[in-house]
Amino acid sequence: MSRIKSYRIPDEYFFRLHHVRPRFKNDVEEVLLYVATTISEMPVLSKNNFKNELNKVLFGFKKNTTAAQKTIDNWRTEISALFGFIQEKNGFSEPGLTAKRLANNQYLDEFFNYFLFSFQYPGGHIKSQNTIKQIEAGIKFRPCQFILNLFVEGEKITGKPFSLTVEELTQCAYFDLRVTTGKRQANEVVNLILENRKDKVEYEYNYEALRNERTGEFPSKGDTNRYAGDILDYMVLANLLHHKGTGYYYYLNHKNIEAINFHLQNNTWFGEYDRYYNLEEETKNSEIGKLEELWFDYVNNFDNIEAFAPHLEEQEVQNISTLIQEYYSRIKGDRKVPTKIFGDYGETLILAHEYLRTRGGSNRQHLINKIPTPLGVGYDLQSIEIPQKKRYIEVKTTKSRKAINNNRFKLTPNEWDSAETLGDSYFVYYLVINDKSKNIFIIQNPFKQFKLGNLKVDKNLVVEFSKISGQWHKLLEITN
Repeated sequence: MSRIKSYRIPDEYFFRLHHVRPRFKNDVEEVLLYVATTISEMPVLSKNNFKNELNKVLFGFKKNTTAAQKTIDNWRTEISALFGFIQEKNGFSEPGLTAKRLANNQYLDEFFNYFLFSFQYPGGHIKSQNTIKQIEAGIKFRPCQFILNLFVEGEKITGKPFSLTVEELTQCAYFDLRVTTGKRQANEVVNLILENRKDKVEYEYNYEALRNERTGEFPSKGDTNRYAGDILDYMVLANLLHHKGTGYYYYLNHKNIEAINFHLQNNTWFGEYDRYYNLEEETKNSEIGKLEELWFDYVNNFDNIEAFAPHLEEQEVQNISTLIQEYYSRIKGDRKVPTKIFGDYGETLILAHEYLRTRGGSNRQHLINKIPTPLGVGYDLQSIEIPQKKRYIEVKTTKSRKAINNNRFKLTPNEWDSAETLGDSYFVYYLVINDKSKNIFIIQNPFKQFKLGNLKVDKNLVVEFSKISGQWHKLLEITN
């Protein structure tokens, strides 16, 4: 009977990385969207007043009205510490760029790309004493970039799609100082994983090192692996990876190669901790704590990264281009499609929807157009009714990995004024996209629906709509 082989990180190289783990992990997309939409227009307030206002927001989410204050405090800490929704200056707090951007465009895959791009160890997302331990161990680690390199190297070495499990990532890389200090490269980790698979090893755990100093308890295998698992799951939400199989094997999502390459090619780093490496004297918590504001400035510094914005897939572009060329050729005698047609992801999909919706019912499709943003007319598209009226459409798009229950979006003062002025000719198309479906909730005359009490509009023009304020429709698309 053959003896089962095992593998564990040598004790001298074992270091458990960790970060804040949201208690709302299963609802993370929905919670972040809800909070961002609500706080994005909050003014600069004292830390305590901002905390109290954010508490009110969190108590308003789903069943949180009966939650304990401790639960709300934990949620608030997790949202602010891990995801950088709040920036603080001189005792005052305000919404960060990450929250404002998510509130304005509601592209959750884009949001998680920004989050992963800036996430590193050490970072201001953990307590100062733990940051000091990472510095003393020499850790400098950007997990998203390293994990993507693992997949790239794995495909080079095996010549086929390379898979990775949470346990393999944890035990061969995430908790190994040779990796997190930069002494062991991605190709070496891949070869180690492949060798372990070949030998059918079982992974052992450094239980003494994992024991809770306060309680003396040991974590379960699942708890041990969760930190690496979190990052893999966030990479799935960012559309960088996809997973399949009962054991959750993760793979590169080659459809999102532009974003993958951007992560791989850019070595951005928050370097404020660098001067504390290799010091003879002890670093104080207060010194590291002073860098926290700079950390949140840093994570809110990245904007307009085109590679992270949702893009139409090549087949979608071809289908929409063919459709619009058909109308331009038939109606205008011009086969050249204006470049302004393509650009914003949601608006382009709705533009094609409108061409399909009116197909065969009117000879006025030449009036269906995108409106250039600089005009500031309070709507994105001009379309038509059948037979005569114009339809002015403001497009709001939510893009997430899974179906989420969100019924809130923001309007600008100009958009709300246009809704009031144009009345029944003004429509909001709330486009909801996830991995399984694309649907539109169409609200005609939102100002009237507000007067009827069918939707709520707060002082920051955050709209919360009910089922009776409009109708759901399936997005019309060309299928081959």
